[in-house]
Amino acid sequence: MPSNNTERLLRLSISLYRSPDMTGAEAYEFATNSHAVQAAKIHAKHGIHAYIQYFSPESTRRAIEEMNKRRNRGWVVDDHDMTLEFYFRSFEEMNKVTNDPDFQALQAEEEPYVNRKNTVVSLGWVETYVEDSKVVNIRDNKSTYGTWEESSDISTAMPRQGGGSGSG
Repeated sequence: MPSNNTERLLRLSISLYRSPDMTGAEAYEFATNSHAVQAAKIHAKHGIHAYIQYFSPESTRRAIEEMNKRRNRGWVVDDHDMTLEFYFRSFEEMNKVTNDPDFQALQAEEEPYVNRKNTVVSLGWVETYVEDSKVVNIRDNKSTYGTWEESSDISTAMPRQGGGSGSG
């Protein structure tokens, strides 16, 4: 991307259901006071920009369903219990995390708490326009982010291939 643009920040989100053997409170306790504590250190060590846990229990889903009905929005309300969000600049950062033996052990520990069936994953980039109640990343009434072509070219975030010929 040209240097005059705001650097692209990728977001990988993984939406999960809790295990049917766990209550919402039990899954939350594990996610926040065990998993997050350990995961945060690993993600920070490998340069992840942000790691976020987003919780959506039945009470919040009921509230948004009611708003949906009241305003006749026609929304499909996501019924996952939690979403993990990873913000990073390149897949090299994510690869460092997934290859970390401590992270691999941590993933094994989460198995009793999550139900991987119907997990939803998405990958895209984030463009921030208001931060701390201030307009950001707009100059001369235009976005400072790259063009659609630049931003959607995911190859620029892929790890560099070592050896061999060709362009990288």
